[in-house]
Amino acid sequence: MTTTRSIPVLLGLGILAACYSPKTSKESADTDVYRILESSSARTVGERRKLAVERPIDTLRKRLIASPTPIMLTLVEVLDIAGENSREFQTQKESLFTAALNLTRNQNDFSWRFGGTSVDNVSGIGDDSSNYRVGEGLNAQANSTAGTRLVANFVQTFLKSVIHGGNFDGGSILDLTLTQPLLRGAGRRIAREPLTQAERDVIYAMRAFERFRAQTAVDVTSTYWNLVRQMRDLDNVERNYVSLRTSRELIEELYNAGRKTINDLGRAKTSEYQADAQRVVARNQLQNALDQFKLTLGLPTAAQLMLDPSEMQKLIDAGVEDLTIAEADAIHLSLQRRYDFRTALDQVEDAGRRVIVAEDALNMQLDLTAAVSVPAEAGKGPNLDWSKVNWSAGFNLDLALNRVPARNAHRSSLITFDRAVRTREQSEDQLTVGVRTAMRNINAQITNFRIQLESLPLAEQRVEATTDLYAAGRVAALDKLDAQAALLQAQLSRNAAIVSYAQARLQLMNNLEAIQLESHGLRYDMNLSVPTPKTAE
Repeated sequence: MTTTRSIPVLLGLGILAACYSPKTSKESADTDVYRILESSSARTVGERRKLAVERPIDTLRKRLIASPTPIMLTLVEVLDIAGENSREFQTQKESLFTAALNLTRNQNDFSWRFGGTSVDNVSGIGDDSSNYRVGEGLNAQANSTAGTRLVANFVQTFLKSVIHGGNFDGGSILDLTLTQPLLRGAGRRIAREPLTQAERDVIYAMRAFERFRAQTAVDVTSTYWNLVRQMRDLDNVERNYVSLRTSRELIEELYNAGRKTINDLGRAKTSEYQADAQRVVARNQLQNALDQFKLTLGLPTAAQLMLDPSEMQKLIDAGVEDLTIAEADAIHLSLQRRYDFRTALDQVEDAGRRVIVAEDALNMQLDLTAAVSVPAEAGKGPNLDWSKVNWSAGFNLDLALNRVPARNAHRSSLITFDRAVRTREQSEDQLTVGVRTAMRNINAQITNFRIQLESLPLAEQRVEATTDLYAAGRVAALDKLDAQAALLQAQLSRNAAIVSYAQARLQLMNNLEAIQLESHGLRYDMNLSVPTPKTAE
């Protein structure tokens, strides 16, 4: 009979345990974390954004593995792929999620936390009697931001006689304990510090994530431009080889007819061989770069990709544009807008707060304590017996005579503060150098591109002229071959200059935190103009 009565208790515990399944736990954590992340994104970028940490099920990686034919990818599509498949991008999302998850743990420390236990056993002597001992406890505790700690225990162990009347006897029903620090650990600033730091860590993680997104978009775009430049270079090298082979065939016919010397033929063959080797190297470099790009995108290296060659022509057609922002203004905007620099500034404040916490730890401990215990009435039910309430109040004092640990922690906090200041100074210097370098690179590539743009038609005219003059026997083969080599170099230099300009300009935009990404993924408006102090306000 007594065993049967214990079954409902055990069954109830089993049901409660089953209710919080791994799936329920995950969903509960996700709900809290995504709420925090939406709020943090509003504070960081000015809009509430939803973030899914899980990778999508239907990824391009799976489609590429299953595709037997090459897939043409535009720059925008590549940015989408990087946001969907990049392993580094996924790791950064998980770091952001983890920071928010850590905040939920700190928030839980300042909310009511409930717990419960149940222990059932039956005892007796022979067949005369048996007792059913039930140890069922429900407890709750909470910490306030003022440092107060409150603990409540409901229904402690009581003894129920199963045979003799079924009465309850012994044990308290309600215990309340309050502890309030008066010196060490007292006050909102000290008590709330773990929660404050956790909240700020989420903002830092959100800034780092946005900064990472922008830098990833820049890196992917720059790599894509390099690849389409290599494709254009390979095309130029291939055409150069065909041209030199045609020249060699013509010179060989003239040599067989006795109209050209063996030196002309030898130079023509050497140039052809060199051009052939050059295209092999160019083709190999392009394939290696494509494989590395696939790894960056999180795609299988065996995937068959094709990049849009028109992206290179778009850069050439767009040309270059002189900077309209002064260097001092650009540096000011960078220091004003950059997420990572704002975090460096805030971390100096964090270090300052830790100094205050360490100073507080040097104090002795003096806590006010109070406790109330309400026992149960003897009888049929677990009723409270308020006539027998027990209470106590007092103080706990710790003189903290051993100050070495607290002393060392305080001294370490001062060093950490100074280190944070140096980090902020270094960050400012690095941002300044980055802006100055990007601006110099832009100006250099503007000049270089304009030079190459003027040199290219001259090189083309020279090839036409020397071809005609060589056919007329007025110049040597060396002049003709040299003109052909100069044309190829002008083409390659023009391609390199325009890509370097576009990359330097994009990097400057990133240094100014001016790349406005869409709420998800890595897409951005590629026609953004360089901001000015007026447009940035």
